[in-house]
Amino acid sequence: MRLFSVILLALFASLSTAAPANAKVIRDVIYNDAPGLDPGDVRADVYLPENPDGAPMILMMHGGAWTFGNKQSGLGMFQARYFTSEGFIFISVNYRLAPANPFPAQQEDVAAAIAYFHEHADEIGGDRNNMFLMGHSAGAHMAALTAIDPDYLDEHDLTPSVIKGVVAMDSAAYNLVRTGSDGDIPDFYHPTFTGDDQDVWAAASPTLQVEETTDIPPFLLLYVNRAVSPSRAKELAEALNSAGHKAEARLVKKRDHKSLNDRLGEKGDKVAPMIVDFFRDQMSD
Repeated sequence: MRLFSVILLALFASLSTAAPANAKVIRDVIYNDAPGLDPGDVRADVYLPENPDGAPMILMMHGGAWTFGNKQSGLGMFQARYFTSEGFIFISVNYRLAPANPFPAQQEDVAAAIAYFHEHADEIGGDRNNMFLMGHSAGAHMAALTAIDPDYLDEHDLTPSVIKGVVAMDSAAYNLVRTGSDGDIPDFYHPTFTGDDQDVWAAASPTLQVEETTDIPPFLLLYVNRAVSPSRAKELAEALNSAGHKAEARLVKKRDHKSLNDRLGEKGDKVAPMIVDFFRDQMSD
């Protein structure tokens, strides 16, 4: 399932200059070469700080309702530049999209990406002991569920403890059973979470998968002032804290759902420094 080191080294030799200013990038690293997968679905772009040597790594999951977007179109234009300037390796991840690939395909891909970069951290100058997850919207849901439900990483002989912290930005999908409490989830969710099976909804709900016995990393749950998202973030934070884990739900003022992602890391932005501070607080020595 893993690419050979020589392939990754060859990619280093062809670093793209089409990255944001002050960031070098290795394009289209295939993180899962299992039979039957379209390689385009399982690629990642790796943005590098200057002279990476044991740099912490951020894996970013883009939004798009689980049905559209990719590792470039789903990023704000400032993110890679900002986080690499702060000394992080920033990895933007493609994943299979619904409806052709319904849940849990997206979760399986997140876990495969974590496993790949955990194994190959040295080859990109990364520190496998300081790996973080970040996501926006659908990507926030995916990051949260992968860090909470141990079954996905267990397929790669890993546990959520390999993730040192999670920043989840403005998802309203942390509890689909509550969303579907009137007997159905909204049409918006149907392409990904098919049918009306509440067992599927529960399995896809990070809030309902929290267990005291799982080594769940600390969470920073960011939300904006819009319908549903604040209550779902607070509910997930409460579930994590009640189970003995560490989580904070925090309102981001003067941003909407889209601008939270689009403006992340721009000049004067206060959210990206908050995220960096959170990640640094979780870092291993």
